[in-house]
Amino acid sequence: MVNFTVDQIREIMDRPKNVRCLSVIAHVDHGKSTLTDSLVSKAGIIASRAAGDVRFTDVRQDEQERCITIKSTGISLYFE
Repeated sequence: MVNFTVDQIREIMDRPKNVRCLSVIAHVDHGKSTLTDSLVSKAGIIASRAAGDVRFTDVRQDEQERCITIKSTGISLYFE
C-alpha cells in the first residue's frame, strides 16, 4: 500500500529539483491509464497488484464507470 505519510509527502514536495510532473498523451485504448498506474505504484502511492486496475488518473465517476479517460489529468512524482 502507501509508503508515505502526509508529512513525508510535504517534505518531498519542498525539493522541487526532485519533482517530475507527468502527463501521458496517446490514442484511445493505448494504455495511458495502465502506464500511469504502473508509475504511481513504483512510487509507492498505490499497491503494485492494483496497478492497471485502479485507474488512478481517471477521477471522474463517468470515467470509472465507462473505463475510459475523458479529461486529462497531470500528476507529480518524486525522482531521486
